[in-house]
Amino acid sequence: MKSVMYQLDITDVSAHLISVTLSFTPQSSVHELTLPAWIPGSYMIRDFARNIVAISACDKSGALELQQLDKQRWQLQCNHTPVTVSYQLYAYDLSVRAAYIDDEVAVLNPASLCLSVSELETLPHQVNVSKPQSRATERWRVATGLIRSQSTDFLGFGQYTAANYQVLIDSPILLGKFTLTEFTIDGISHYLVVTGDNLTDLSRFTSDLTRICQQQVQVFGSLPADLTSYWFLLWVTEDGYGGLEHLNSTLLLCSRFDLPVPEQPQVDENYQNLLALCSHEYFHTWWVKRLKPVVFQQYQLTAEQYTNQLWLYEGFTSYYDDLALVRAGLIDSKTYIKTLEKTISRVTRNPSDDRQSLVDSSFTAWTKFYKQDENAVNSVVSYYAKGALLALCLDASLRRQNSNLDAIVRQLWQRYLLSGTPDNALQEVLTELGFNELAAQSDRWLTQTAALPLAELLPALGLILTLRPMQHADDFGGETGTENLPFIGAQTKQLNGLLQLTQVYHGGIAHQAGLMAGDQLLALDGRKITATSLPQLLKRAIKDKPLLLHYYRKDRLLQSQLTLTTASQQVAILTITEQPKCDYWLQPVQ
Repeated sequence: MKSVMYQLDITDVSAHLISVTLSFTPQSSVHELTLPAWIPGSYMIRDFARNIVAISACDKSGALELQQLDKQRWQLQCNHTPVTVSYQLYAYDLSVRAAYIDDEVAVLNPASLCLSVSELETLPHQVNVSKPQSRATERWRVATGLIRSQSTDFLGFGQYTAANYQVLIDSPILLGKFTLTEFTIDGISHYLVVTGDNLTDLSRFTSDLTRICQQQVQVFGSLPADLTSYWFLLWVTEDGYGGLEHLNSTLLLCSRFDLPVPEQPQVDENYQNLLALCSHEYFHTWWVKRLKPVVFQQYQLTAEQYTNQLWLYEGFTSYYDDLALVRAGLIDSKTYIKTLEKTISRVTRNPSDDRQSLVDSSFTAWTKFYKQDENAVNSVVSYYAKGALLALCLDASLRRQNSNLDAIVRQLWQRYLLSGTPDNALQEVLTELGFNELAAQSDRWLTQTAALPLAELLPALGLILTLRPMQHADDFGGETGTENLPFIGAQTKQLNGLLQLTQVYHGGIAHQAGLMAGDQLLALDGRKITATSLPQLLKRAIKDKPLLLHYYRKDRLLQSQLTLTTASQQVAILTITEQPKCDYWLQPVQ
């Protein structure tokens, strides 16, 4: 059978260089070679081809003409005999989206490394991974969701196969020293790969992850029919966080201190965040890796590919990620409610809550959500966080009518798996199931720039929502005791010994005083401002009495009147008022 072949050789660990040899038999006299501009699941142009430092092509007769057409495409003149394209890339992107090489680990996303060959994308694609030749890599192994050839040992270097180019670029490869544990769900092997030597309890981590995965399977009723194995590829660093979903795997980045502490039975905040990340990416196995918007049925990776539906695929996933933890019994309802308070507060405290719709947030993700600036708090809604709150509103509304969101998710999965979801898929399913009014309401929630009616709907889940003024930059809701600290209405950072404003909330105290992002605060009523002193000075100031503020704007010394009023930014307090209703909502999926 004809195929496209790639040889991957890490040629210089210290210089972070990887050589790729691409081999194929031409089907015409001209082929285009293209490297994706972005990777599915991360909706921002990455321009991976900028990391190519050298490229050439030849066949048995010698060098072939290879002309670069644009930032990521090359035109290759062929002689109808087997072709070899050799190129080298720089790989030092410490993220889950590209490629990274050092003496501890190599993380290889084929989307950032493997050129596609026009007309041959549907052929099988083979990747031969060579072991780097250095003392530091002697104990390295290979972990990937790609199919091993019969001649390649489990976790061994050698040949791996993808059914086509789309599958290839959806299959990250991790090289390095790692531990591996395995668990089985419905007869399918799931592997947990954890890089490095870490003081943790992998047995507990595996057990907890198993329970989470079982809950996500229950939402859909079964694993996807084409899933033959699943890989959690966990890249552990001193400081990092992130994840990206793939067809039968996920590549995750975390801090070593996010891992569970040995002999500590409770789930601390760091470990909870890690479990929620794993839960989030596993839910994507169904929700965007298989069921996806119509436009994503075939990815076009040379330019932006727009959809209005990221609120559905990332928002619903963000709702179910933490929900699976409480359903699995890993956190209790009170801990989950505290987590939900933070999600609500991430939306309600920003002026953008009533200035951008969820549909618009999804469509403009390429240029707004993924390229946030100092004005983002005023203009950009998170389709993750507010999308999760939309799912919460739907769940509460459905439970009022003796149904729940799980039923809607399963119906969407079953109806649109083969065709992809149109923009009105949610409304179609709600209408078909008899929820006509909710279908119309959900359309308004999606298209209007307004806060969601959480306070009205949450009693159906046994909860009461109240909002209070935000008190400091890291305030994400919950009870605060007796203190009522004034919030300046701006985010700050320490820079060169001065406290600089990084974001100014429209309508907030700083905005009303005429302050701008970039201003450096010096003194309040004659007293020096620092990150430590500012909260104390505000705490002692008299409300509604003007305060003299001195600050630098670029190289100018300015002054303004700062008047402390009740913060317009609002954060959430959730109170469980009917425990049976709350417990029924949070019980494991049956």
